[in-house]
Amino acid sequence: MKSQSLVLLSMLFLGLLTACNSTSKTTAPANTATAKSETTMTPKQRPSLVNRKWDITEVSGQDVRKLRLSITPFLRFTGESEGFRLSGSDGCNNLMGGYDVGDHGTIAISRVASTRRACPENGDINAELTKALQQVNHYTLSKDGLSLTLNKGEGNPIIKMELAR
Repeated sequence: MKSQSLVLLSMLFLGLLTACNSTSKTTAPANTATAKSETTMTPKQRPSLVNRKWDITEVSGQDVRKLRLSITPFLRFTGESEGFRLSGSDGCNNLMGGYDVGDHGTIAISRVASTRRACPENGDINAELTKALQQVNHYTLSKDGLSLTLNKGEGNPIIKMELAR
């Protein structure tokens, strides 16, 4: 009786080890495939503004690339799993806030805040960017997914951005 119990217990243990081992082998390739699809975009995928770093090129008609800032101003939008958060930099101060995307390219940016470091060489870019973000209510993403425009009303660009390289 003892030997039958020992054999049965051994078989259960081996079965458990085999099941755990085969699960880890099948999970790894699936995760790798998922990670790969997030970094490369196939022609059938629709470009997204989420989980991408967007370099700001223009705010309220002013080309920010001409300001020669020490840090390129940028925005990043996180997805639903991270709580629809907005983060970035104006070239000196860190920006943060929330956003919500609706139908037909509508977007609502809320609770915009920033750090308050003194950066006299940056001029009024912080105030201008914060004011512009509060006016945004629509966005346009290029078909190739390389440029994003935040608009005050449909077709009235207020912040222009390019996908960071």
